[in-house]
Amino acid sequence: MTLWGRFDHAGSVGFGTIEGDAITIHEGDMFAGAKATGETLSLADVKLLAPCEPTKMIALWNNFHALAAKLEVAEPEEPLYLLKGNNSFLGPDELVRRPKSYDGKVGYEGELGIVIGKECKEVSEDTALDFVFGYTCINDVTAME
Repeated sequence: MTLWGRFDHAGSVGFGTIEGDAITIHEGDMFAGAKATGETLSLADVKLLAPCEPTKMIALWNNFHALAAKLEVAEPEEPLYLLKGNNSFLGPDELVRRPKSYDGKVGYEGELGIVIGKECKEVSEDTALDFVFGYTCINDVTAME
């Protein structure tokens, strides 16, 4: 499995493939035809960023039926989803900050992120995986009120 990542090195943002303690720099479009430049950097010399620059996140809500039953929340007939804007993403080791204006409950949980690599609309279940670029770990932090 290829591990892709974005990074900052000396003030320049780039992307590439990660293997061991090195990142092989690529150029072009990460999602379509990226090509290795032949250059590598040590991971110790870069700051890892969020793995891609999404315009939005579409998240499912109340999709874990065992938890819904435990919390006595009805199972929805159709999937429920919410949108998170592009200002909701942080890279590894970045600090999640609670807004000064908010003093309510904050919830957090680990999630599996699915990175869609091609534009799509009304995709059939049979072809859905053709549009998946890869997967990433998500630390979902939400103001609960």
